[in-house]
Amino acid sequence: MRAPHNNPLDDSHYRSGAARMLAIFLIAAMVVLVGRLFQLQVIQGSYHKSLSEQNSIRLQVVKAARGLIYDRHGIIIARNRPSYQIAILPTDLRPGEPLIERLLRFRDADGMRIFDSTLVAWSLDRARWRRFQPLVIYEDAPFEVVALIEEHQSDLPGVVTIVESRRNYPFGAAAGHVLGYMDEVKENEVGDLAKASLSDSQPYLRGDRIGRKGLERRYEAHFRGRDGVRYVKVNAFGRQMEVLDDMQRRDPVQGNNIYTTLDIDLQVLADSLLGDNRGAVVAIDPRNGELLVMASSPHLDGNVFSLNRTKRARAWAHLALDSSRPLNNRATSGGYEPGSTFKGVVGLAAVEAGVNPESHMTRPCTGGYRFGNRVWKCWELKGHGYTNAIAAFTHSCDVYYYQAGLIAGMERINGVARRFGFGQMTGIDLDEDRSGLLMDSANYERMYGKRGWRWPRGMILNLAIGQGQIVTPLQLSNYMAGMANGQVIYKPHLMREVRDPRGHLVLAAKPEVLHALKLTQAEHELLIKSLSEVVNGAGGTGGRAKVPGVWVGGKTGSAENPHGKLTHGLFVGAAPLDNPRIAIAVVLENAGHGGSVAAPIAGAIMKRFFDNAAQ
Repeated sequence: MRAPHNNPLDDSHYRSGAARMLAIFLIAAMVVLVGRLFQLQVIQGSYHKSLSEQNSIRLQVVKAARGLIYDRHGIIIARNRPSYQIAILPTDLRPGEPLIERLLRFRDADGMRIFDSTLVAWSLDRARWRRFQPLVIYEDAPFEVVALIEEHQSDLPGVVTIVESRRNYPFGAAAGHVLGYMDEVKENEVGDLAKASLSDSQPYLRGDRIGRKGLERRYEAHFRGRDGVRYVKVNAFGRQMEVLDDMQRRDPVQGNNIYTTLDIDLQVLADSLLGDNRGAVVAIDPRNGELLVMASSPHLDGNVFSLNRTKRARAWAHLALDSSRPLNNRATSGGYEPGSTFKGVVGLAAVEAGVNPESHMTRPCTGGYRFGNRVWKCWELKGHGYTNAIAAFTHSCDVYYYQAGLIAGMERINGVARRFGFGQMTGIDLDEDRSGLLMDSANYERMYGKRGWRWPRGMILNLAIGQGQIVTPLQLSNYMAGMANGQVIYKPHLMREVRDPRGHLVLAAKPEVLHALKLTQAEHELLIKSLSEVVNGAGGTGGRAKVPGVWVGGKTGSAENPHGKLTHGLFVGAAPLDNPRIAIAVVLENAGHGGSVAAPIAGAIMKRFFDNAAQ
């Protein structure tokens, strides 16, 4: 059998056909490729150029600086400091990058991890639906951490450094309760803040900072400016290369500045004199209601709320669990019995009821006063004998005021007290403001009626010496201001002026009268003589409040304290009595007699006030 015959012509024909098919295929591929390139580069060139630019250009929010806070002399008492945040920018993340592992390799000088693994993992998880919002993984980072991240930027795509400002209080805890503090806006607050319209400048976002207490909260709408926007060019690692000035931008607008009525020198002195004692000091200008000093102890340093999240949480826990309640502003919301400082009210009520201030009461002070089946004691067990209004006020004779209270009656006493601002809100421009309590039969039975108690007339004796009412140090200072000026009680305030960043006046406070006192000239003269004798007279209980060369007057007090062995010590004073420029109230908890502990503090502050005025 013969083998099949191979025809060379057939093989040549086959190879020629295959070559033609390959050539056709290559030509077709080239046509498609060239066509596609033509489409991308020519027909769609401008579109893809724009898309490329969008990938390298980032819209950046420029945070507005918060307005500053000044004291009455133009000294800054609240300012801003730069704060660095290490954040993840979801739009710059690369799929498959082992970002967590790389971040957790970084250690501090003590060998501890710089980043929290749980927070980083949580942020990366949220990055899936928060594509354009930076997620902070290290708050208020020190410069060495910022430098470390910048050095390894090429290995950390999607990790950026953001610079923002945080509040700084250069005088620490001085005026801490007045200034307040700031904190982050939580995610669940955003909607509520939008409804409340705390600021008409721009909406709040999670992570923004907002005033929580004090002036920071009260004037939030003024302090907060408007953020700006700009476009920046970034490289492949998300690092900013340049600001694009040819693209539309909006410059940030700084918030307004607040000029307060506070005198920071007096404020620092008051805080230092309070020391570790619980209590408050309030000084006010009797001519207009401007607050010169408002100190509360235990002190509160708002700087701790500008620290990073971990330190802030630790500080907050310490403050919240402290039984001394350092978060409370005792000056405005601390409730105290006024003690003998209230005797000015009772004395005036007795005069209005017909008591002759030059005469003595029908019964002398023998160390006690029998009313019904009980003997009500005087603090001076040896007794004061027969006293008139000025002598009784000077030596704080309880027996005189027991009888004066019975003559005046509770309704008249409380009527005078309300004219001096007791039993009602002061209207101060802070959120913390307490009305206190003026006890009468209605209040007594409202409070104790369920126990079957009824108002006993003998309660007037207790109230006549300032035991049973509740007042605040702020009310006491304003009461003293009214006794000194003899005409009106002003609404106390802390804001003096609001000015924009260029210094233009936006808002100015005006003196606002709360009550007209309606004192006769004789009544006012009686008060001035009585106040003067307490400080300057022989045997006066307030002698330690004297200021050389200045006519000082005042009244001491000691209020019963159910929570300690010692009484609360109080002193109210004003100077100079012929033209009062400062009125002051000092309250020290569990400290003893007001003349021994509170009067010296008031005297030291008034001395500094007049020394500074003379310079």
